[in-house]
Amino acid sequence: MSDAGYSVPDSFANWLVEKQGTNVAEGPCGGFGSLRFAFYARMSTKEFQDPESSLGWQREAAEELIAGHGRIVVEYLDVGHTRRRPWSRRPEAARLLTDLGCPECAFNAIVVGEYERAFAGRQLRQLLPVLDAHGVDLWLPEFGGPVDPAEPDHAAAVLLLGARSKKEILRARFRTTAAMRHQTLVQGRYLGGRPPYGYRLVDAGPHPNAAHAQWGRRLLRLEPDPATAINVTWIFSQRLAGRSVAAIVRSLNDARIPCPSAADPGRNPNRATQYWTVHTVASILGNPRYTGRQVWNRQGTEHPTDETADVAARRRWNPGRDWAVSAQRSHLGLVSESDFVAAQAISDRARPTNGTTRTYAFTGLVRCAPCGRRMQPHWVHGRPGYRCRHGHTSARPAPDGHPRNLYLSERRILGLLAPQLPDQGIEATAAGIAAQVRSAGAALNCNFSSVEVSPTTDHVSFSSAAGDASR
Repeated sequence: MSDAGYSVPDSFANWLVEKQGTNVAEGPCGGFGSLRFAFYARMSTKEFQDPESSLGWQREAAEELIAGHGRIVVEYLDVGHTRRRPWSRRPEAARLLTDLGCPECAFNAIVVGEYERAFAGRQLRQLLPVLDAHGVDLWLPEFGGPVDPAEPDHAAAVLLLGARSKKEILRARFRTTAAMRHQTLVQGRYLGGRPPYGYRLVDAGPHPNAAHAQWGRRLLRLEPDPATAINVTWIFSQRLAGRSVAAIVRSLNDARIPCPSAADPGRNPNRATQYWTVHTVASILGNPRYTGRQVWNRQGTEHPTDETADVAARRRWNPGRDWAVSAQRSHLGLVSESDFVAAQAISDRARPTNGTTRTYAFTGLVRCAPCGRRMQPHWVHGRPGYRCRHGHTSARPAPDGHPRNLYLSERRILGLLAPQLPDQGIEATAAGIAAQVRSAGAALNCNFSSVEVSPTTDHVSFSSAAGDASR
């Protein structure tokens, strides 16, 4: 003890207790209470946040709330999941709900460090009856303790918090997308994602945001890749010369030119194919970024309107009116704008010159027996028919023995099916037969001299075949 009567602490820990007073974890009245809490926390953008810091402050807020009432006995931490996702689709939240119904459940209350970390929209309103059925209270800092839905003030607060969180999400989404649209239209800025095949990323100078620039972040732009840009130019030239997409694909595979996923597997970890496909070449031919313009929002995310619905957000292709296309060229193009437009006007689909509509009753049902592929609808001499030219109009070579052109008219298919149609013969209509085959999830396997209903249709009865076939 000093001359002034002050007792010197014998350790730093004791000094800290004197300095800060009562241990916060034990609460103002001392002790831990009898409640056993499950702590739930969430962090969405793990790439831009420190998990330890984010989850740490949430736990600190939770412990301060329950001080003197109980202690946390189990944690459920969701990382990388948006709050728009319902609890049933968040791994740790779903595990919490599962444990809730177990007889040996380790907790009898739940605590969350902040409302927005756990809920959005009507999710809390949906969860409260579930918790009430199991006799488990939910503690939130916004309520200063457990939520009581029977209390009018609490019920109003639940509605207010739900509306506020939804407004925050919509406002952030609008501001972000509006800024990205402006950056594309006016600045032609590259906004991220995998660069298109034929391009690579190069430095484009310091980031315009001063704070980001101080952190070392820099802008990027597209530049033709010397190894692959020539392939894109060749694809467009072949298409403009009148070659089909399938023929272009066959030439690329025959020349053993690596497809995009094989040329850069590190940038395409989700694609395992080693061959060019019709879809790949068609995507290149339809991408306006090869003209040198920057394009954003060709694809968008469709978010579920109900946050409580067990439905995942999904990617979809946006219509052209929703695209943002830079006013000026932002990078070196691999095809001229006029050639790109001309390539879009080329179609593999034959169109009637007289404007009439052609109807094919068996579309999607007729398959080529030698190779198993769907046969293409084909109009010949004013009548519908179906053909398979696998190996000639497809990207992959045909199997050995496959005819160059397997063709059957719709009338011929009906004639070959006649023995399988009890008491109806050739007068059974194509539309009636097609409806029964389609409802059974079956197919018609065709060869030059036979048409067989696939084995999955053994239960189908053709006794009620009816309808008018469009001829």
